[in-house]
Amino acid sequence: MNKNSSKKQAILTISVIIAIIIVVNIISTRVFTRVDLSKNKSYTLSPISKDIVKGLEDKLVIKGYFSDGLPPPYNNLKRDIQDLLNDYRSYSKGNLNYEFYNPTGGSEIEGQNNELQKEAEKYGIQPVQIQVSDNNKMEVKKIYVGLVFLYGGKQEIIPVVQSTNNLEYEITSMIKKMTTEKKKKIGFLMGNDETDYKKMNRINQILSAQYDLQTVDVSLNKAVPDDISALIVFSPKTELKETQLFMLDQYIMRGGRIAWLINKVVPNFQQQIVIGDVTKLGLDDFLANYGIRISSDLVRDLNCSSVQVQSQIGIPISMKYPYFPMITNINRTNPAFNNIASVTLTFASTIDTSVAAGKNVKIKPLLLSSDKSGLAKDFFILNLEQFQSMDKKAADTLFNMKNLMVGAIFEGSFKSYFAGKTPPKDTAAGSTPFTVVPFNESQKESRMVVIGDGDFANEENRPPADNITFFVNMVDYLVDDVGLAEIRSKETSESPLDEKSDSTKMFVVWLNRILPPALILLFGLYKLNQRRIRKRNLQAK
Repeated sequence: MNKNSSKKQAILTISVIIAIIIVVNIISTRVFTRVDLSKNKSYTLSPISKDIVKGLEDKLVIKGYFSDGLPPPYNNLKRDIQDLLNDYRSYSKGNLNYEFYNPTGGSEIEGQNNELQKEAEKYGIQPVQIQVSDNNKMEVKKIYVGLVFLYGGKQEIIPVVQSTNNLEYEITSMIKKMTTEKKKKIGFLMGNDETDYKKMNRINQILSAQYDLQTVDVSLNKAVPDDISALIVFSPKTELKETQLFMLDQYIMRGGRIAWLINKVVPNFQQQIVIGDVTKLGLDDFLANYGIRISSDLVRDLNCSSVQVQSQIGIPISMKYPYFPMITNINRTNPAFNNIASVTLTFASTIDTSVAAGKNVKIKPLLLSSDKSGLAKDFFILNLEQFQSMDKKAADTLFNMKNLMVGAIFEGSFKSYFAGKTPPKDTAAGSTPFTVVPFNESQKESRMVVIGDGDFANEENRPPADNITFFVNMVDYLVDDVGLAEIRSKETSESPLDEKSDSTKMFVVWLNRILPPALILLFGLYKLNQRRIRKRNLQAK
């Protein structure tokens, strides 16, 4: 009787467990949740991704063409992408679905595979060749690793997915592009030998996916078009005329948003000793009117990037160069820049906020130097040799400052630089009729980003990836499209470790040296004392 009862109890317990598993699986297919313990929430969809798929008004189909049996590093790629697409689908209210196909299967379905290959290539997904080891032999295989997006008669592709590191940004920006009827316009000022954005391949590629990019010429009485959402002044090298300043001023008065990326001191390589020359751009008084001043100085910082130099035996070596400060003190309260590890600047100047007094301008520091930085003023010697044999006393003298501002955000309702003045007109041949109705005060609040380095994102100088991310996130921030910036910077390097003082570092070093032996010694004394107590107790008995 007891035996039968135990058997029934065991069967009932197993049945209950199986029923619970079935119910949990049914619920999990309908209710989606996940616990993400990573600092940057790298495995959780960003709010902008959720909002975009929730707002789909038509069916979005994603087709994945992925070969099976891929070698590392592609072997887990398909599964990781499916996990990510499951997240998207769970928030899409049934409007997003995906399908995966294997265009390179076995010979028993050769005809079907040929059709799938033709279909993939019709969409623009071409096979890629990789080297694999098969039976101890290296051979080349043809594989497919691409995604197709179909929505409302539109088609977009990611032809090759190499990893999932930046995939959320790519997918969300792709969906946003397909569901947006009209793109915002980003202007790049031209006419004063500015950096040509068309030569910036990565910046051009990222921004053009979300915005219409165009050059803006403010000479010959041409105003900044009203439909320009943000204007980038990208390292001008010649002086701006008063008529050009007037057009920029009136754009600001209409609520226009500008990024001023300005080189105030540039290196002169024409002499044996490299010196810095102060640029003459005609912007000092103009920017001071809005509370902005880029000082004629250079920041040097012990937390800096390296440059390649030739050693005495002719071998290139890397040397830290303090005039290339690596900025890790970034305003992380701003979601557009929250997860950017660092921005490396070259020959950067400080931003003086004292001229903003009484102008009702809100200033937000964006980039600050480390606690071991200093300033060069008046005369600038830029040779690396001056830092190579530097002793501690010299270092303490040269790098005795901290938190020097090299990037800032200025917001407010500004007063026109030309208020009370007759508007200047360009009378050069070919000038257009002057039709601008001048405003003396801002018609609505404006926003400006100011960086004391015009070349930090110049791709001809091969800047770090985080510099490019910072630049495009800055554009997103100017036009209030911060959601995508959050994804993009989430996918960059993890947030850097906080910089600690030398005394803290030394404390940690000695703690690691002393604490483990001390703990072992204390444990040994404890065990010895326990043994003595037991011995005394035995003797007493």
